[in-house]
Amino acid sequence: MNLSKSLYTKAIQCPKALWLKKYNKEVPTPPDATALARFETGNVVGELACQLFLNAKEVIYNFDD
Repeated sequence: MNLSKSLYTKAIQCPKALWLKKYNKEVPTPPDATALARFETGNVVGELACQLFLNAKEVIYNFDD
């Protein structure tokens, strides 16, 4: 399993949450407003990183697999 920034952070904060995300997708609760704000911040940082490292290759991960 490949780890994205958010999955790595989830594993550091709570290994059980990572396991639930991967193997039992129905159990986790939907993200609250604070989590959604963090996700947006991560997206902004990702976009800035793409601008900074122009020759880098973006890795797309399909979370539905």
